[in-house]
Amino acid sequence: MEESGIVSIWLGSFESREALAAYAENRFMQNENGEKVPSFTQDFFNGDLWPFEPDVFDYEFNGAPSQDPAVVAAPLGEELCAVLTEVYSKGFDQPYNAVIAVYDYQFEGSRYVPGAPARFVGSFSYIER
Repeated sequence: MEESGIVSIWLGSFESREALAAYAENRFMQNENGEKVPSFTQDFFNGDLWPFEPDVFDYEFNGAPSQDPAVVAAPLGEELCAVLTEVYSKGFDQPYNAVIAVYDYQFEGSRYVPGAPARFVGSFSYIER
């Protein structure tokens, strides 16, 4: 649900920046209303076309996968990188090379969706960018 000052973060492993963009934005799958929706929203938002405002949605590809939160979360900025590093002080359980962030949104769904290339890691407070 929309909530100012909160960012919901997913991490994933993708072969390329193009593969991440295809997952996050391209509309390949159809929801129950016949609308084409991004695979990301199909996986985590029950096929809603845009369950959040598109201008608060961002994603970044990091290249080489890493289990180090400081490396994976670097595109999110210092504050969120520090939060993820604190929460995951022992590192991630598997390597990731991509971050998907939805700002001003508190995600309340499943952390793990079988077959999805991304995994929800948490919702955190942030200072508006």
